[in-house]
Amino acid sequence: MYSALPKNERSFTVSIEGDTTAMKYEGTFITRCAMSIGDKHRKELEKTRLLADYVNPTPGLQGISEILSTLRVKLIKWPEWWNELNQGLSSLDENVVVEIYEKIQDIESVWRAELRDTAQTAKNAAVKPGDESGNP
Repeated sequence: MYSALPKNERSFTVSIEGDTTAMKYEGTFITRCAMSIGDKHRKELEKTRLLADYVNPTPGLQGISEILSTLRVKLIKWPEWWNELNQGLSSLDENVVVEIYEKIQDIESVWRAELRDTAQTAKNAAVKPGDESGNP
């Protein structure tokens, strides 16, 4: 059913210097480009856990919870140092976590553009010669 879709996993490499520790973080990650309903459910559960059911969380807490929950669901493989950082939760270098999050957001945007291109190509192929309406 989904065989015509662009592959939903992409790899990316990072080389980031931590703003706080000045440590160099390098390695390759594999991410899901788009989340299934089940993935979104797991993300929302994780975000709720990270928010600790606060009635009025601060914008900072909401942002951190969004980033960490997204990373925990979308990342499939990562370098060993990511485990040592408890998948970002124990990082002293916020910029490392944010840059990884931004990278997977960019990858999803590219994937969605490819999906639109694939759909447009399929739609154009379905148009009969002389019939520009797109109706079979």
